[in-house]
Amino acid sequence: MRPIISFDLACTLFWEHGCDPKYPDRSVRYVFEKLYSYLEGLGYHIEESGISWRKYYELWRDTWNRGPMRELWHRYILLKFLYKNGVNIDYEELDKIYRFFIGERAKSFILPRRYRFLLEYLRGMGFNIVLTTGTGAHDLPLEILRINNASKYFTMVFSTQLIGIPKSDHRFYEEVIDVLGVRPDHIIHIGDSLNYDIIPARRAGLKTIYYGWRTQCRASDPQPCVTDLWDILDYLL
Repeated sequence: MRPIISFDLACTLFWEHGCDPKYPDRSVRYVFEKLYSYLEGLGYHIEESGISWRKYYELWRDTWNRGPMRELWHRYILLKFLYKNGVNIDYEELDKIYRFFIGERAKSFILPRRYRFLLEYLRGMGFNIVLTTGTGAHDLPLEILRINNASKYFTMVFSTQLIGIPKSDHRFYEEVIDVLGVRPDHIIHIGDSLNYDIIPARRAGLKTIYYGWRTQCRASDPQPCVTDLWDILDYLL
């Protein structure tokens, strides 16, 4: 029986400009520019400097630091963010604004063609593939998959919003194990973050492959480590 392959989404399988250390805020800044225009179209006039992605994530960090460790949702942070900027929306408008935000954010992510071929190859070889992500909204990975016509490659999407636990917590991966009903060592998790992928997944008992595109697989990095996702085949077949 082949192991289950668990892929991280952002900056592992799916790429956005924010993954590039030279452009960490490019795509997010664009989304907030679009959000400002959208709010203006709804009749809300606010200071443009108020609709800032930096202020949004400052509010996100402040909310995180003041409460117990839990997964925050974009829908809730958007509500706080807008109210603090004088945009007193109702719950129906919040839903429209949230869906606009998710739609624009999802457009930033692309599945490179060579990784699409990798997923097709793995599915053809009979592997069960799941996706894990810490996007703060379960709707976001689903929209990313829809836009990229990639839903067919995955049997399940485990987001931090769906499970309710941050990916940095090993209990996130323990929930994945529990849902899939397999031994921990029957899942191989592949991701590009030590703190959100490799360390907590290993603590939960999963096998891992570190996608070290940032570090170029230093001797001190967890092994096995690859700089090209196609190289995971050396550890799967």
